[in-house]
Order: sequence, then C-alpha cells, then structure tokens
Amino acid sequence: MRTLHPIQPPAANNPASPGPLQSGRYKLIAGHRIMYAMLTILGLLMVIFLVILAGMPPKFRLNPGSSLLLLNISTSNVTTQWNIALSVKNPSPIITVKYTHMEILLSFQGRLALSCPSLVPGFTQGPHNITTVRAEALSTLAAVSDLNVEGLVSTLKGGRVSIDVVAKAKRRLHLGPWWVAVFDVCVSCMGVNFTAPNFTALTKGEGSGDWMIHRDTLRCKPNIITQFW
Repeated sequence: MRTLHPIQPPAANNPASPGPLQSGRYKLIAGHRIMYAMLTILGLLMVIFLVILAGMPPKFRLNPGSSLLLLNISTSNVTTQWNIALSVKNPSPIITVKYTHMEILLSFQGRLALSCPSLVPGFTQGPHNITTVRAEALSTLAAVSDLNVEGLVSTLKGGRVSIDVVAKAKRRLHLGPWWVAVFDVCVSCMGVNFTAPNFTALTKGEGSGDWMIHRDTLRCKPNIITQFW
C-alpha cells in the first residue's frame, strides 16, 4: 500500500517564510532608521558647532575718547565727572548677540566706589561687529578723614589718577528662531590712568580741560565666568 505524504504549500503562500513584500518592508524600516540616525548626528554636530561659536568670549576695550570731564576739590567735597567709552566686539562670524542690563562701575584702588553704577542702554550686535557704548558718572565724595579719599585727592592733585572700570551685562545669543540666555558678562579694566592737561590749575583744586586716558591702559580682561563660555 502506497504511503501518502502531505503536499507542502508554495513558499509564497507560507506565512512563516518571508516573501518579497516583507523583505522590502524590512529594508524600508532599516533605511528610515539610518536616515534618522544620520539626522541626529548632524543635529548634534550643529549644536556642538554653535556652542563652540557661542563660547567665543566678547572682547571689551576702553576707547581713547574716555576722559575725566570735571574736577572740583573743596574743603567739604571731591566732585568728579567721568566719561567712559567702551568698545565691544562680537568675535563670532555668524551669531548675533544682544546685551541688556549693562552697567559700568568705577572705583579707586578697588575699594572706593566713585559713583553709583552707570546704566547703558541695551543693544544688538551682529557678527564681527564692533559697538562703542558710553556712560557718564558723576561722583561727589565727602572730604572726610579716610585713607581712600585722601589717597584719591592726593593723586588728583598730582595730575595723574588711576581708577578701575568694571562692566557687567546680560547676554543672549540668536540661535535659529530663539534668543538663548548665557552667562552674564563681567570684564575688568584695572589701573586705567588719566592725566591732567594743565597741571598748574590743580593747585586751586580744579581741573582745566579733559583729563585724557593713557593708551597703554586701554585693555580689559574678562572674568573667569566669561572665559568658560
């Protein structure tokens, strides 16, 4: 008697065997995953590139047009009026920067504040742009028996005074459609020297003309927070 064997269905009709349709679907899914992975890597590289560009610290420098406009030394008060001009450079070749809440502080030997912080209007700065900001500070100090005040008066009467200038501001970077806030800017211009144009007038306690800034004291240095950008 002949033994009967079951007839195997064709491979195309066997659900257990992958046909051409399922194989094409696997290739399509694999292609999509590769494309998404490539886009993710490109996105990460773009973010890293922008972070590197954003990390370039701004460059601050005192402008030679800075001066001491007014000086009056009396028995009761020491009055000075300062004109401070700062040049701000955006080193990035593609990123626009916005500065807000900028203020400039003046002090003598880092201990005697010469005035209240001078506020500077906010501004937007394009790539590789240089902007000059100006601030005027009027200082009236009581002529009391204080070593700092006495030191200031002595240097002013000597026709040359050295002050410290500190600038602070909030900073945002224009990345795509967003303005991204980063660490605040803080730069210090230490030991800025001003010289009187007419030394003889100082014996009367008054300055004659503008005290001009020394060109060898125009540099400003960012603090450590700014350097980590």
